[in-house]
Amino acid sequence: MAAIENVFNLSELKEFQKAALNELMKGNDVFLSVKTGAGKSICYQAFHPMWTKKNTDRLCSILVICPLISIMKEQTDYLCRLGFSATYIGKDSKEDDDIRMGDFDFIFSSPEAIVGNADWRAMLLGPAGERVRLLVIDEAHTVLHWGEGDGYDEPFRQWYGKLGELRSLVDCPVLLLTATANRSARKKLQQKFSMKNCHEIVDNPERENIKLFVHKVKASTPLDEVFYFVVQLLQEKKNSCPRIIIFCTSINSCGQIVTMLRLNLHDEIKYVQMYHSKIPESIKDEIKLDLDNPDGNIRVLIATSAAGMGVNFKGVYNVINYGPPKDMDSFVQEFGRAGRDGKTSMALLLFHGKQCKNLDSDMKTYVTNTDQCRRECLLSAYNSKPTSCIKHLCCDVCDKSCDCNNNCSNYQHPFFEFVPSDISSSDSSDSDSLCFADFTI
Repeated sequence: MAAIENVFNLSELKEFQKAALNELMKGNDVFLSVKTGAGKSICYQAFHPMWTKKNTDRLCSILVICPLISIMKEQTDYLCRLGFSATYIGKDSKEDDDIRMGDFDFIFSSPEAIVGNADWRAMLLGPAGERVRLLVIDEAHTVLHWGEGDGYDEPFRQWYGKLGELRSLVDCPVLLLTATANRSARKKLQQKFSMKNCHEIVDNPERENIKLFVHKVKASTPLDEVFYFVVQLLQEKKNSCPRIIIFCTSINSCGQIVTMLRLNLHDEIKYVQMYHSKIPESIKDEIKLDLDNPDGNIRVLIATSAAGMGVNFKGVYNVINYGPPKDMDSFVQEFGRAGRDGKTSMALLLFHGKQCKNLDSDMKTYVTNTDQCRRECLLSAYNSKPTSCIKHLCCDVCDKSCDCNNNCSNYQHPFFEFVPSDISSSDSSDSDSLCFADFTI
């Protein structure tokens, strides 16, 4: 392992990385679920030099399925800097030809390119496919979230639902990577990829440094009142405004919030940016570069889940979800972008009743909970329990019973400093009550 650590400039591999690599080298499938930023990628990156050292007379390619081009670019650039040959399908015609010849150590692809294209499927059945020694599904939770319909809508990306077909095209172990997957999701994914005797490495998804808040507002509340605190912070602090990420459940919601901010801000609007799947790749690259700098120009990012993957957020200690994601895994992925450096952070879920259709059972429980520790409620979806936590640092429910005599108000979310009392909705008899009849479980 020492040679591997030198290649990747690591002091030493973590125990879960060693365990995953050992199982893969035995030819076993691995399901790896550890926290965002823990170092999942090293488990397939290091596999290549380990395999080639053991099999000096054979070539090795690793096929990695990624949801976003931005992730592919980031990973291929990194691997090339380390001296590996890496590319992604569709980058350019010359490199596509070289992929067909089996000339790359690492091949990245979207599901649409590799499963939805007859030519690339045929490639996997030829000599180049025979060199594939490991199949990796990065952000594996998207296989279920994007590849399956919910009874109302068609799948967001149907080829994600067909990724299991790759198992019949390449003869090698499979590595599934994700930051969050509850027991039900793990079982479904392992069935989809025909993973027998799969070695599971599952971490408790708790983020001890993030305080959890939930607040319900009236559906009739104008956005400029809901996000009044954002306007105030930008006007007062401008480029020194604490960086905030606001996740929305749709591109339309992103646009509505940005439009509202344009109407309420002047020059400060230059500190606001939007990120979703329809944003041009060149602009996404500029945004990513800015967010990689904790003192960057972007102080407020309005985003969909597209920014929940493949974007390195630095200096973010406040994440807001405007409307609950459909499932707990997505929620944990998104608010987990806060406090990546371990510093105390905040995650606020703002919602109204009309945003609560089609939630899964775990997310519904979390949204409707008013008296149980939010961390305890969240972790119950993963059969985990929270570690001990100071009450005023845990969640807004535990905060109410804190008796530590410290200045707990220092850990209150800025939303509550500015929020008008009449925008809150707490009466279940309101017309804004949760639409439980519309939930699809």
